[in-house]
Amino acid sequence: MITTSLKSNTIFTAIFCIKLLYSTLSIAQNQIVDSLIPAFEVENNLQKRFELIKNILSNLDQDYDRSRVIEYYKAGLQIAEETENFLEFGKWSIELYEIYRLDPNDENEALSLMKQAKSHIQEVHDNRVRGIIYLKLAAAHYSKTEFTKAIEAYTMAELEFSENDSIYLADAIFFRAQAKDYKGELIGSMNDYQKAKIIYENLNDIDYVNYVNNGIAVLYSKYNIFQEAEKIRIGLAENYLKQGNLNDWAITLYNQSRDYVKQNKQEDSFAALKKVHGKINNDSTIDPDIRTIVNLSLSNYYSQKNDKEMQTKHFEEAQLLVKNQLESSSFIRLPLLKSRILIYENQNNLNRAYELAKEYTTQAVDAANMDQIIDAYLIESRISEKHGDYKNAFESLAKYQNFTDSLFQANQANTFSYFQTLYETEKKERDLLLKTQELAEIKAKTIKKIRTIVIISVLILTVMLLWFLIKNLKAAKKAKIQQEKFSRDLLISQENERKRISKDLHDGLGQSLLLIKNKIILNQDNSTSTLLDNAIEELRGISRSLHPFQLEELGVSGAIQNLLNQIDEETAIFVSSEIDNIDNLFDKDQQLHIYRIVQESFNNIIKHAKASAVRVMLTKKEKEILLTIQDNGIGFDFSEKYNDFKSLGLKTLKERTATLGGSMKVDSEMQKGTIFSFLITI
Repeated sequence: MITTSLKSNTIFTAIFCIKLLYSTLSIAQNQIVDSLIPAFEVENNLQKRFELIKNILSNLDQDYDRSRVIEYYKAGLQIAEETENFLEFGKWSIELYEIYRLDPNDENEALSLMKQAKSHIQEVHDNRVRGIIYLKLAAAHYSKTEFTKAIEAYTMAELEFSENDSIYLADAIFFRAQAKDYKGELIGSMNDYQKAKIIYENLNDIDYVNYVNNGIAVLYSKYNIFQEAEKIRIGLAENYLKQGNLNDWAITLYNQSRDYVKQNKQEDSFAALKKVHGKINNDSTIDPDIRTIVNLSLSNYYSQKNDKEMQTKHFEEAQLLVKNQLESSSFIRLPLLKSRILIYENQNNLNRAYELAKEYTTQAVDAANMDQIIDAYLIESRISEKHGDYKNAFESLAKYQNFTDSLFQANQANTFSYFQTLYETEKKERDLLLKTQELAEIKAKTIKKIRTIVIISVLILTVMLLWFLIKNLKAAKKAKIQQEKFSRDLLISQENERKRISKDLHDGLGQSLLLIKNKIILNQDNSTSTLLDNAIEELRGISRSLHPFQLEELGVSGAIQNLLNQIDEETAIFVSSEIDNIDNLFDKDQQLHIYRIVQESFNNIIKHAKASAVRVMLTKKEKEILLTIQDNGIGFDFSEKYNDFKSLGLKTLKERTATLGGSMKVDSEMQKGTIFSFLITI
């Protein structure tokens, strides 16, 4: 008892001393600022004013009056701009942004500030500061739900940071993944999450590894892989609860409740929401965003149960939080609008609900929020029907169907098709490499035999030596010719097999599916017909990947341009091109080889280069064709990669170029991009 009392008194005294020391330092800093202000206000020399404001800003304390702090930073930015001290301009912009960020009402000022900082970014000769400026600009766009602009800024930030800025680089990639997630770019988002996770793990940043895992769980749920998403979230929730981290625990369970809704497990969703609400609703330390969104979700649940009293109760709790703390929050705007619509719908105030439903759809589409867009179309369709606007109800339902169909096709069918084709291609390339190695071993044994015969022949007879030498040189030349012929035949055989499989899928299984569809249409089974349409589209996608039938329809120039357009649209890579018409210069097999060279070059770029832009030029000259593919990626050591057993792509490119009677040249430096050049004689 005594020991405990003494210990408590000692701890209390230590805490008191620390607080006293901090208070003393804070007062001292404020006194320095107060002493500098009068000198600053009367000083006319611009350079001296810059030095004075620099001292003022470096001594500002967090307890200083916020409005005056902002005023001094604005003055500093103006003077830094006039004196062309752009490095300080960039640093002070970042510091002022962090002050704005603490108040949701300052969202517009924060965005305007970072746009101004970006306008001077070329004069900031410090890559880390430049990268952080782009990071804050992206965050400002993100807060305004301008996800496309946020993604662009995060990408610019990624390009600025070096290996010494790993934490900033990871943040740029991680937050870009979140923005892509909101836009519905599921594959790009998953790739960014995986990149960020590796960096955070290397930095041993467990908190952000957890954040990434939570993001991956969200993506799993969008792919309807609910079991894997739930496993991740259960583990995260247990860890957060052990750490006493109620904010992230609540977010994790809230996300899981949304998954239960997608699985039609309404009661499980309600149980999760009630559990969160009971633990955090009266806790002022919890982020008001999550407290608000949980109340809105419970209000929506009671709306479905037609429990008007509980629906209104939770809606009013959310409204109070918004009024007191989140009045200008962009993320709460749409969920709040949705709940308000449901309130009016349950009150049978259909005129007001109808007006707000249209507004909800417009705002959801503008925000490019995939989940909100889906909700908005469904709600507008339902309320329009109740309101008697059957035309708008039908149109909204059609938009919902088209939107969900496009998401499914873009993010599942095309993804499956792409990886299926990639797998088959790599399998063929491995077979080709094994055959090439066998020929190389045969050639090596032949050379060894030649050497043995030469040594013996020298000892026996000069004439016999010459005879054996000529004989074996002919054999080596013949083996080389056979090797080249085998490579060409193997490539042609591979393409023929792809074409056969593609044709069989299209003419066989495709026709069967169409016949089944026609029968189903006769039976007026629309839901099954829709499923069959999706299956047919998947089949066509696989067929097109196995063999580019657009070669027959568009010619090799058009087919290449079509491929580049597809890559430009479906990836984050910016593709520019100048394609001359070469359709009449080559036969069908040669055109196919040229098309595959472009396709396989891009496969290498997408898998390895980490490029953000690619330029393609196909130029026709008098007696030759020059194909150039240049990227701005990380580059590589060509000789090392080419001799590497796993470098199938480069060997295949060289084999195809040789089949065309051309030559391949690769110019590449680490971190400076790569240029592939293919010169083909007509």
